[in-house]
Amino acid sequence: MALSDRQDIVACEDIVDESGRKLWAQGQKVSRSLQEKLQRHKLARPLESALTVEGGIVSDQVVAACLELVGKNPLLQRVAGSVAARGLLTEFRNTPLPGPFKLLLTSARESDLASYQHGLHCVAITAGIAARLNVGDNTVQQLLLAALIHDIGELYIDPGYLRSSARLAPAQWNQVAVHPRIGQMLVRELTALPAAVGDAVAEHHERLDGSGYPAQRATAGISKFGRIIGVADTCSAVIMRSAPDAADRLIVATKIVPEEFDRAVVDAVVTPLQSAAGGASAMSGDDCLERIRGIAERLEKSVVVAESLAALQASRIAADIGGYVLAALKVLSKALSATGALEALGHDEVKGDGRLLAEIALVAREVDWRLRNLARNVYLRVHLNHDGKELPLVLPLVDTLDSQPR
Repeated sequence: MALSDRQDIVACEDIVDESGRKLWAQGQKVSRSLQEKLQRHKLARPLESALTVEGGIVSDQVVAACLELVGKNPLLQRVAGSVAARGLLTEFRNTPLPGPFKLLLTSARESDLASYQHGLHCVAITAGIAARLNVGDNTVQQLLLAALIHDIGELYIDPGYLRSSARLAPAQWNQVAVHPRIGQMLVRELTALPAAVGDAVAEHHERLDGSGYPAQRATAGISKFGRIIGVADTCSAVIMRSAPDAADRLIVATKIVPEEFDRAVVDAVVTPLQSAAGGASAMSGDDCLERIRGIAERLEKSVVVAESLAALQASRIAADIGGYVLAALKVLSKALSATGALEALGHDEVKGDGRLLAEIALVAREVDWRLRNLARNVYLRVHLNHDGKELPLVLPLVDTLDSQPR
């Protein structure tokens, strides 16, 4: 309703309640009085399906904005600047936006420009991936549309969680984790788009190793579209920051856990970025090694708690989660060890090796994030899949994984 204060929103059909009573006539502009009526009546159909916004976002604007971003951002230029990728973006002009999503995207742009820009970056990166993987012409426009609307479910999440500068605890993050399912529901209920579009929206935070959300799907349960948009979404978040070490961070983020993403999709992004890597800057030697020491201690404590949980005979569910976490911690420990970070803790001369410190800092930052993500994943598994009954048993592990870095 806030959008109606700035732009004209019109009923594209009669709005009726569940008894068939007309509440608002087709062609009538939306106003605050409609909101008052909605508080007293249950609608026969979702409100979004009956509204359109005049002067709202159209495909031409999306394409123009994406091409402008590609021209301005050097990393985006490498990923999506090819003739083939630009051609796919240009063809997206011929893809009409469903009325409800025209409304929702316009609302997103007006209420949270950064989120809308993230969607545009995701479209551009998806076009670059699709061009390199030769995604079929008959489906690529559906893929780009899914990339554009992949986070549309966030419009229905409390902004206090989405925009909070504070570190969200796993229980709070649980509120955010439902947005892919909300997005899929919107596609199903408000449009006649192919199921593949809604599936991709639902899957963009799923990971091949089962560490994603909201459904913890694994390899066979994630569609080709979902795999592509999952990588594009991750890369968009890094590229948008435009930091000097963005290419390095992106490479680490997509490769630190080898089984997490589809390798062919990752390579479609990473290969053109390889020559841009090497811009990482290190912390001071003391700060970097202190951070590594804190993360190493956190890993060790987490292993101890997870081993205790895995040996628990009173709860198979809790024991299985302990085993799952142990396997994940082994991968993260291996990644940290491969940088030489753990060995560096006992050698002061490492403090003067800027290049090594830069690499260590990148991996340390990513391991810290993965530990937090693992805590969230464990909480979600227990809370959603097992009715929360085992939560008291696994909370010590969640708290250890999610503890603040030093």
